[in-house]
Amino acid sequence: MAIIKQAARQTLGQLIGANNPAVTVPDDSQRQYAWTKKEVDVYWADIKKFKTARDSGRDSASEYFIGPIVTITDKKVSTRSLLDGQQRLTTSTILIAAIRDALWNMGSTEGTSTANNLHRDYIARKAGRREPMEYFLVLSLFDRDFFRDYIQDWNESTGRCPGIERPTRPSHKLISEAYSNFSSKISMELSSYSDDEERLDWLDGLRECLINGLVFVEIQTPTSSDANEVFETINSRGKDLSTVDLVRNFLMEKSRSEAEKQRVNDAWRIILDGFEKREEIERFLRHFWVSRHGDVKSHSLYSTIRQTLSDDFNKIPQIYGVGAFAAELEAASTRYIDLINCSTGNNEFDASLSEIKSLSADALYPLLLAASEKTNYAELQDLIEASISYYVRWTVVGRRESTLLEEKIFGAAKSMSTSARMDFTLRQICDWIPDDEVFHADFTEASTPKTSQSRYLLGKIEEALRVRAGVDEVVVANSSVVHVEHIYPQKPSLETRLDEHDAWVNRIGNLTLLNGKKNQSISNLSYSHKSSIYEESMLLVASTTGTSRIWDVEKDWWRVEGIAERQRDLADLALSIWPSGKQWS
Repeated sequence: MAIIKQAARQTLGQLIGANNPAVTVPDDSQRQYAWTKKEVDVYWADIKKFKTARDSGRDSASEYFIGPIVTITDKKVSTRSLLDGQQRLTTSTILIAAIRDALWNMGSTEGTSTANNLHRDYIARKAGRREPMEYFLVLSLFDRDFFRDYIQDWNESTGRCPGIERPTRPSHKLISEAYSNFSSKISMELSSYSDDEERLDWLDGLRECLINGLVFVEIQTPTSSDANEVFETINSRGKDLSTVDLVRNFLMEKSRSEAEKQRVNDAWRIILDGFEKREEIERFLRHFWVSRHGDVKSHSLYSTIRQTLSDDFNKIPQIYGVGAFAAELEAASTRYIDLINCSTGNNEFDASLSEIKSLSADALYPLLLAASEKTNYAELQDLIEASISYYVRWTVVGRRESTLLEEKIFGAAKSMSTSARMDFTLRQICDWIPDDEVFHADFTEASTPKTSQSRYLLGKIEEALRVRAGVDEVVVANSSVVHVEHIYPQKPSLETRLDEHDAWVNRIGNLTLLNGKKNQSISNLSYSHKSSIYEESMLLVASTTGTSRIWDVEKDWWRVEGIAERQRDLADLALSIWPSGKQWS
């Protein structure tokens, strides 16, 4: 049971004010800045609504409770380490900086003076000319330098921050985007006022709302273990967003030496620098765990990791420790980045990875991650091709239960991480692929409402048609100048609308590819008016459609049996594009 020294009401000004001990995010805990435009917009809307109510003078609108924060404090509360609340305090500081800069940019003596005072009181100051800068909010090592350079190291003479540091991590970009977002919103608000006096009053009202109206409950704990327990209670209940941070905090808690803590930080630095988006890091962590332990759902990922690793770390003698896990996680992250970015350096394998990306077949990554630890990418070509055939035949075309595919793939990944040989796993995948008879039947009836999957299927068919015709192969699946076209239109006129519209509009036989930007007015024409566009197309999947079998010229009406006939022809071709397991037996 966690020990709580006290839970005290604190305004924002009391938390990060100049006369209070600095709030420091310790290097061995806490996540990086993670609020996107969505969270920043909600925060701004709440503050703006609060300001309007507060300006009305109602007692009920005098404070706005923004939630609890968790700190580790010493007996005299001379130091405060922040374990939970970083996002809200960081965002609040960014908004204060945006107010500061808006005041300075007004160009008046009062605006400049108020900006300087705001900065010294709630962002950073120097006690003396030769004294070091005192920062009232100190972020962890992953964001500290950038936050200082972009928000806190403000020059009172120029009204600017150095801006030397480049945003190299996702969190850095989010910090700069939050600042730009706030600056734009403030500028828009100020544009509605006619003179500087009104603008100064509005900015001062916004400042006062933040400093004196924004209220937290600071939960003070004596030790990091107490703080961690409170932090987990607040954050771990079904919140996928904090899984990565909870895992890092847990590893720090279990570290037995400073060297182990440094190993965790080194691994996290590599991970943070390698991924462009935070969601990718969350997905990697789950796929890494799945690749070694089998399926686990996102909502229970942290509790599963904590329980399993606690059992391993607590064994006497300890065979597997924090350092070993951190090293494995780091090594896996570099391979995972290669997989999702299609950048392994093997052209054939990267082309197959591009197919997985086009299909959004994320379920295949744990298997490839496990396999890539055992051998080089060139030797994984048969495995990735068989996996893609399995995914297309089972999920994309067959529309069978995707959870069954995931269960099998995740189980195969776990087996490969332990003892299974590559040839055994490949045979497993081949045995799971629906046979030609089943696949052909599925394909002749299949609809693909997802444009990305339709583009992928038609792109592969186009490649096969060009190979069969002996013409130069072209890449079309991901081309920005090629779009998916509905032959029988998505929005036909009332005169040409089929009674069974929904049954036919997304059938594969009703889809083709066309060059050029999609033109809605052309797309919704009847076939007789646009058939020449298909016949003149450089793409064979369009030019070989066949006017007579899709549109009955005499009856001036659609031939749905022609769509079905075309789909059967495409099904014949699909058998060789996505082979059965016999291909690799």
